[in-house]
Amino acid sequence: MKRILYFIASACLLLSTTACGDFLEEYSQDLARVKSFEDLNEILIGNAYLPTGLVVNAGYSVTPYNTNYMILHLMTDELSENDKASDLRSYGGLMRDDMFPYFTWQQDVTLNYQKRNVYGAQEDWFFNGPYTYISTCNMVLFEADNLTATNDEEALMRDKIKGEAHFLRALYYQLLVNLYAKPYDPATAAQTPGVPVKTSESIEDIEYTRNSVQEVYDQIVADLEAAEQYLKDVHQPYSIQHAGINAVYMLHSRVALYMQDWQTAKKYAELSLKENDDLRNIAAGFDGTFIEPNNEEISFVMGGETFGNTNFPRPGQSYYGMYIYSPNWIISDHLYNLYEEGDARRDVFFGREYGDGNAPYYKKTDIEYSHLGSYKGTSDQFCYRSAEAYLNAAEAEAQLGNDQAAQQYLNKLRAARIADAKPVTETGAQLIQFIRDERQRELCLEGVRWFDMRRYTVDPRYKLVEKVKHSYSVYQLQGYSYVKGEVATYELSTDDGGMVLDIPKSVREFQNSIGSNPRPERKSDLTVN
Repeated sequence: MKRILYFIASACLLLSTTACGDFLEEYSQDLARVKSFEDLNEILIGNAYLPTGLVVNAGYSVTPYNTNYMILHLMTDELSENDKASDLRSYGGLMRDDMFPYFTWQQDVTLNYQKRNVYGAQEDWFFNGPYTYISTCNMVLFEADNLTATNDEEALMRDKIKGEAHFLRALYYQLLVNLYAKPYDPATAAQTPGVPVKTSESIEDIEYTRNSVQEVYDQIVADLEAAEQYLKDVHQPYSIQHAGINAVYMLHSRVALYMQDWQTAKKYAELSLKENDDLRNIAAGFDGTFIEPNNEEISFVMGGETFGNTNFPRPGQSYYGMYIYSPNWIISDHLYNLYEEGDARRDVFFGREYGDGNAPYYKKTDIEYSHLGSYKGTSDQFCYRSAEAYLNAAEAEAQLGNDQAAQQYLNKLRAARIADAKPVTETGAQLIQFIRDERQRELCLEGVRWFDMRRYTVDPRYKLVEKVKHSYSVYQLQGYSYVKGEVATYELSTDDGGMVLDIPKSVREFQNSIGSNPRPERKSDLTVN
């Protein structure tokens, strides 16, 4: 079995470090070595789930590994640059330069503020990585059908493996189509370029083109329906790091929202709540980390949590007592002001302990300095919680005109977040906007907001186009301190093309049949010396 994993690991390394022209090809694998469902299960676990994120503390350096899709946090209106940082030395400025092109929605995401190449492989991985895992899923599904279950235990493992593979393939295509294509619009989805879809395990020497957005979503739905059949009896997965039936229900509900299929969104949100309707009651007082493995709301997580430790690796620490380390990004005024007085989420999700120059900072996941270098067991990007099922159900009911049912879901959720919460009484368009605000209050910095901002722009009844501004300060070393020089401010309109990433240059050069996405050049609105 070790040799099987060696072949897979070697192929993953090769695929991540070579040209992205290989993004849809199968690994060079010795499939004859797969002898059992146990072999396939190990391959699936080790090579189809996202790697766990980790921020390592090595004394004088702090290094993040597997940040996965941390960019989802930075491209939205949830964060602002910490322009009051007391110091931006190596710890405080961690990955700040790398994230500049995403934080400011640049046309070329490989260049930093000085127009120097910041990290070209990063752009490649965001596109190529999911296809690497999709290839594993394709191979696992193929091989699972070539093995024979000789007893009930093997039959159960076969179904579990196939169910997880279908679920993960759906998740990765949902991620890709929402990064590299326009949002799903029922009126135009069949004509809008999406991303290439490949479900075969074999290598195909062809020129790939992009399937339509509709075709990609059709594949996602087909995979979710298959996953539902195979995982229908997996109500208690081995751990929250493994997909069970509730993860399928949650993703299906989310996908249906993106497709404006309100009945289906409602159906799967309700099925999810039948599996788990628990809510952590923080309204009565809570002192601890909200997203942690024992949170009864969580059904599935993947990819680990790295944003908190990358953003603020040494909270409360100082540089030889001279400079207090600061977070790169703080919670935006827009997000912080969405919370009413008495909403416990504001103090549980965000902190103000380390001075006004560092506040409010993100602490929804574990960011304790003493825990640097340890796996946390949860995720800040792929985290499926019962709270989202309540919100999905509420939105679907409101879109269907069932305002009272929507209000009931919201009231149940808010009772666990706000002491003596006032009943929700909004109706119609005001109710839709309330739900959108509630989604941001509840699901902030869990990788959901980017997708919500996109889909609101194509809602035919309640279209919402938003403006977002991000600033980027340039620091210069003077003596022993970094001093702010110029400040550049950039603006995004959620309908201006900036919410679709371009296909990576390496992919376009290798297979120009895939084409590109027109992404506008974005210059700073204001520069202050």
